Amino acid sequence: MATLSSGNTLSLNNLATATDNGTKALGTIAGSTSTPISMSAFAIDAVGSLSGFTYVVENTSENYTLGFTNEGGRFDKIKNLKRNFDWSVTKNGGGTSLFTSASYSQALAGSGSLILNAGDMANSGVLIGATAHTLSVVFEDGYNDHATNYNSARTKTVYSVDSYDSNAAALCLVSDSPVTKGDGSIVEVGDLSEGDVLKGYAFDGLDEHSDATFLNWRTGSLVETPKDVTVKNITFSFSNKIYNINNGEVKGTSEHPMLISASVSGDYRFTELMALTTEDKLIKAESGSLIEVPITSIEIEQSDVEIVSIDVEEQDTYLVNGYVTHNKGGNSHTDLSAPGAPTSLAFNSGTETFSWVAPTFGGTITAYDWQFDNNSNFSSPLTDLNVTEWNKTNVNMFEMAALHGSIISSGTYYFRVRARGAGLVGTYTSGLEVTI
Repeated sequence: MATLSSGNTLSLNNLATATDNGTKALGTIAGSTSTPISMSAFAIDAVGSLSGFTYVVENTSENYTLGFTNEGGRFDKIKNLKRNFDWSVTKNGGGTSLFTSASYSQALAGSGSLILNAGDMANSGVLIGATAHTLSVVFEDGYNDHATNYNSARTKTVYSVDSYDSNAAALCLVSDSPVTKGDGSIVEVGDLSEGDVLKGYAFDGLDEHSDATFLNWRTGSLVETPKDVTVKNITFSFSNKIYNINNGEVKGTSEHPMLISASVSGDYRFTELMALTTEDKLIKAESGSLIEVPITSIEIEQSDVEIVSIDVEEQDTYLVNGYVTHNKGGNSHTDLSAPGAPTSLAFNSGTETFSWVAPTFGGTITAYDWQFDNNSNFSSPLTDLNVTEWNKTNVNMFEMAALHGSIISSGTYYFRVRARGAGLVGTYTSGLEVTI
């Protein structure tokens, strides 16, 4: 509820205008007289800020919403009217906006919200940098003129980005991951610009340009040389699955590589987040030296987040939250499409094994997600490996029972599987019905 101050005036005439009512009667405006009606129930204290993703990738859309402070219980009568908002979007530096004009017209805006669509950034395979625009909205209802920021443009810088998933989302960090610049200052990776200088390292035996080979590099002892590196390219995308290491120390997609001391082999190597174990140790720069930090927790978060992939040169390493990490890798701009559905899904009743054939894919299939359910719509999977990576093209009932924690009873079940590769998630097969 709004906390009105002395001198604030609420006009019934203005309220009728703000709610688009020709009748200046409080009961008519409220739509009911069953409960007491207060003028302040239609009021707010302040117009807030715009919320929504900073980056809008080509041929996708995002929703932006104007916030309000201390909304009265009947403020929706005002907030739901397009006429009380004036939206605009302009390309920073001038020129034609890369957001389609119809998407932010008054006709499509409402409820203090607007859907912004990034048009097709046709570019013949040449990556266009993220292009800045200013999204602006002015709230003016004629009633809440006492509110802070009333009739004042509330703005947000948004970027049209080329391109969603056709430039692979592999090897990426969440956009607020802290990285270390060459001068020692810390910035979020999503705030970097091409040309920024970061701290990195050269390692004996690791090629200067190691995008294609770094996962094969091994060394029994670290011999490092501090090197400044330059950001050459930045790509923004989204992911619905993030690995969270050590309670937020590092957060990125499954294929993002970190320098570790490997528990099994006893050597130093770059390993993808999905392959880490709590027996491994991360390598962190601290007080001018590299130290080993135990991995105490590995969690998988499933929610839509912005992710950022950067290319640094001449060395391919940099620091995220002080930890040594590697470049985005050589496959991040290969214009891959997500894997198709696996084929030849089958069940061998003799061995009680599901099997499938990997789909055709321009990159490397890194893992499979599968679901096993007694419902054909997969609404309640008994076993669900969409949070744990599976790298075989088969799985038998004994493995599934172990993951499920009990013996699977007789009955009719349904099974499906999908592939992952280059940070892209494929489509599930149709469900295969089997009787156990």
